[in-house]
Amino acid sequence: MLIAVVITADRETSNGTNSVVTNQSQRFVQSLTDTLSELTAVEVNTMVVDDITPNKFIPWEVYRDIYPISKQYLDRQGIHKSLRQQYLHLRKQLEIEYCLYLKENDPTILQDSRILTDPTVSIEQIETRLPNPLNPGISSQEVNKINELLHNGRLLRTLRKIGELKVSLDRQNQMLNSSDNAPTLDSNIIYVQTITQIDGEITNRFHQQFLNHQHKDLIFQLHQEAVTMGDRQWQGLVEFTVKLLQFLS
Repeated sequence: MLIAVVITADRETSNGTNSVVTNQSQRFVQSLTDTLSELTAVEVNTMVVDDITPNKFIPWEVYRDIYPISKQYLDRQGIHKSLRQQYLHLRKQLEIEYCLYLKENDPTILQDSRILTDPTVSIEQIETRLPNPLNPGISSQEVNKINELLHNGRLLRTLRKIGELKVSLDRQNQMLNSSDNAPTLDSNIIYVQTITQIDGEITNRFHQQFLNHQHKDLIFQLHQEAVTMGDRQWQGLVEFTVKLLQFLS
């Protein structure tokens, strides 16, 4: 009897382990598939900056720093006037992504979300749907909403990009506010941009100042190398996913 019980227990443990592994694999593949479904293009932007500051991506911190952005907030923080619209655009992007996230579970959200239907509306003209991370008396329900938001793959990717842009804007703001020639400084220039669509269409954009830049040949060479590397990484990701799906099927 003892032997029979041990054997049965081993089988149940094995089956349970297999079930857990299978579920984890399915979630991983689904997450990878969702990511690929949104990758309709490879975008490579080349900028020239004074320094590169390493920043660890902490979703809660980025969300907390983006949430309060408004005209009044930017004024209190002393943000340079030439950058304020770009800051407001980041806040609007986050609001749009969250409304799209809500729309996935409730299509009627579209009817009440002016920010999704009116491209001219500003962030000041709407009532935010985002849960407030700065409220000291935040409820557990609001905390759960934020946690769900920060575990959504699409929103995380958007938040990461927004966070990177904000770091760049913060650096530009510091330079502008500390310079005697602040009005004449350029802000956040992308000199060269290449977008490769999944259907093969390629779009190149060049900033006007790039054409007269003293190091334009070097900048363009580095940009071309980045485009080649980006294309290879994209193709490698697709090939890996296809092979993984074939292996699991």
